[in-house]
Amino acid sequence: MLGIMPWSFKHYTIILAGSGLLWFFISLRTPKINEDIYLLETKRSVDQKFSSKSEKYLLENSHNVASRVSHLTYQYLAGALPLKKKILTVGLSSMQSPTGRYLMSTLRSVFRVSSKNELKHITVLVHLADSDPDWLNETVSTIVSHFTPQILRGQLLVIHAPSAAYQHLWAQPYTVFNFSDIKSFQSKQMLDYAFLMSFAANLSDYFLMIEDNIWCTRHFVTTILQELEARKDKPWTIMESANHGLVGKLCHSRDLPKLAGFLLLFYQDESPDLLLFHFRSLQGQQDPIHLSAFLFYHFDSYSSFLPHDLYTCEIPDSEKFQEYNFDIPDNPPAFIYTDMQTLQNYLPKNVYSLDETFFLAPDAVPGHQLIVILNKNSNVIRVQVLTGTAVEKLQSLEGKVELGSNPTGESKHCTKYTFLGQLWDGQLDCRVRYRQTGHGVSCVRLVVTSPKPWVLVRHINIWVNDDD
Repeated sequence: MLGIMPWSFKHYTIILAGSGLLWFFISLRTPKINEDIYLLETKRSVDQKFSSKSEKYLLENSHNVASRVSHLTYQYLAGALPLKKKILTVGLSSMQSPTGRYLMSTLRSVFRVSSKNELKHITVLVHLADSDPDWLNETVSTIVSHFTPQILRGQLLVIHAPSAAYQHLWAQPYTVFNFSDIKSFQSKQMLDYAFLMSFAANLSDYFLMIEDNIWCTRHFVTTILQELEARKDKPWTIMESANHGLVGKLCHSRDLPKLAGFLLLFYQDESPDLLLFHFRSLQGQQDPIHLSAFLFYHFDSYSSFLPHDLYTCEIPDSEKFQEYNFDIPDNPPAFIYTDMQTLQNYLPKNVYSLDETFFLAPDAVPGHQLIVILNKNSNVIRVQVLTGTAVEKLQSLEGKVELGSNPTGESKHCTKYTFLGQLWDGQLDCRVRYRQTGHGVSCVRLVVTSPKPWVLVRHINIWVNDDD
């Protein structure tokens, strides 16, 4: 790179003004596919004289790069192109990595939080961006075994960009990474998403980016469609959820070729956040447009763009989740508080016991709480919540769990809460990691998010590590 100040966009546009682009050819032969020749481009520094046309020039050349990438011959690993254009494509890329082990949970999340009507409007597009044939075969086999109905309905499509697409853009073998090198990881991810976007340009009207280690809030599709309706008469380039990197970024599919080309030009230069910031600025959107809700959360601390999450929550597979297959919880001394109506024989304290008693409450509404207030600050390492009847899952609760700190007064109610996880089918099991914050947990709060005529909470189990 030239010795210039970190990401001065004027400098880049100056450098690119009047420059020629070096085109190079890549030949590809894949099984059952005829040989295809296509062009990719890379930038070079030629002229440092500023031109008022440089921004337009940059966008045009981004489009030119992507138009040549559009000639790539992708492999269809599972599924087929939808018969008709959808409203929204939910796109993600995955490879062998610490995050990749959550791919199935991510896909399960997308489909389980979406209604049948919502799924009619979306296509989930997965780019398996790894050249290891064993990993590809194993991953595709697992996807097909878990999501055959979605594949047959045209709701899920799995593709693979050929290795040759990377050969002039990525020097190292792209199945081997030092994942502590976040910069290298980000650069590879942006290439993966550029090829994903190029493929997705004609699948739908809009494109939503997620990662392979996130879970989605319920009815996120409806939230997005409502936001689109609210802004249908207003110009915009990118709308975003409150996530870093590429997660939760929503754009028009018509902009995908230019955005893909933009990432291919600058994938080694800056973070995804800055690249998206400059892209939307070039498109005329100077200020961020936020979606009304935080729609996505990371499972793991290995997010390529946000590497320091505090917890890992598994989405239980309803066919495999065995609630008794756990260590005995610690459940340190605590007081149980609720603002829900209580019944004589089904008291809140029952949720903290290890027997088969439970808490039952009528007329639960959003905002109702059930709080475990610990007698002293503790280093909580795991939280499990079980609601609904054991077999049929009747009276299960829809809600979220938060960790509290800064207790005040005699009641020791916490004044600060941090989101931990969302209940799935009335269940939650989260393992907690802490950064060196010096703060222990004083409260574990279960919050109702959807109204229910009856809710049954069987257990709130807590594991601690107070050896420190």
